[in-house]
Amino acid sequence: MQIKDIELRFDATTLTKYGLFALLTWFLVDILHLEERFKIVTVKRRRNRVKPIKRRRCPFPDEKLCLSIIATILLGIKRFENVNVLLHNEIELPKLLGLPRFFEATTARNFINQFTLWHLRQLDRVNTQLLTDFGESACQDFPVLDIDSTTHSLESRKREGAVPGFNRKNKGKPCYQWSVGFIRGEAVSQNLMFGSQKPSIDFKDLVQDVIRRLDTPNLVVRADTAYLSGSNLNFVIENGLQFIVGAPYKWIASNNSIDESNWTQYDDETRIMDLGQAKVVSKCPCPLRVILIEKEQKPIKIRGRKRHIRYGIVSNIGFFTDAASFYEFYKERQTIENFFKESKNPFNAGKLPSQKFRGNQAYLYLVIIAYNCFSIFKKSICHQTGTANLLKQLEIS
Repeated sequence: MQIKDIELRFDATTLTKYGLFALLTWFLVDILHLEERFKIVTVKRRRNRVKPIKRRRCPFPDEKLCLSIIATILLGIKRFENVNVLLHNEIELPKLLGLPRFFEATTARNFINQFTLWHLRQLDRVNTQLLTDFGESACQDFPVLDIDSTTHSLESRKREGAVPGFNRKNKGKPCYQWSVGFIRGEAVSQNLMFGSQKPSIDFKDLVQDVIRRLDTPNLVVRADTAYLSGSNLNFVIENGLQFIVGAPYKWIASNNSIDESNWTQYDDETRIMDLGQAKVVSKCPCPLRVILIEKEQKPIKIRGRKRHIRYGIVSNIGFFTDAASFYEFYKERQTIENFFKESKNPFNAGKLPSQKFRGNQAYLYLVIIAYNCFSIFKKSICHQTGTANLLKQLEIS
């Protein structure tokens, strides 16, 4: 292994808050071999066969820069400019990564700005190989694909492709649309779009991309109401896929007669109604299983009354029989919301560093790789017990 021993010492002069990060660095370098995987990235190795240019040896080649950016993301550093401020006195930490020091902000920004579509595919290949070797998404017999999107509000309109679009929380501000596909808590596929594009148009591309990566027809797609449309429903039905997706209550009520006496109590705050095979969208002629949900929201009160929200669940899954099973299975997709909260807060995906669209795409690819590495780290080490645990507990007498 490249890292033989890790010794942590703390005193009044060399106190560091990144001491335990050395353990994660060892996992990235010696277990996942992340630096070796990044050697396929060729941002700085453009060929010039006619007039080859002899350049000086850069202390930060492509694989070192990618690994160091992954390290800064996992350290929770929001911007490249904060690297010099927060890591200027760290001596041993860059040595564990094989670096003489941490990069300057200009070096990282110039590196990000040089990415093209070809180099993004290289980063995508790194993420796919990482999940194939260590992830759980490639080992599922019936993988459940959760698809969702989030809006990145931007600070300036000078960013390429940043336009005011479908931005509900910050209306009028320029934004990007970021769609991600998840299996077993691992980001398998992702795409960044302009702010004026609807996330639902990326549904077919994400599903086809995941099918191509996993090479399996047994795929269950799970999404929210934003992805319900006639074209998306016809797409999954024609490809023989199973799906479960949310639906607005008004759409179902306009196409079907609803008897209020058929509501059944699921718990103290939830009621369920099973409509059986019903029609949802006019452009989709196939009848689908429809479940209606009524949820009580306690914190929100209107005129002294508790507010109730209603929505539907549409599915063609055949291995569920009762309405409660459909509801419980659909509720599990709420865990994908935790990824967007973590990506924007601890992983700082909302602080896009580049004015170029491809540069921001490259940064989000690195965020995805960092998130998957940390997820594999938690599953491989932190969640293991007994003799299989790499972190053996020390008995202190």
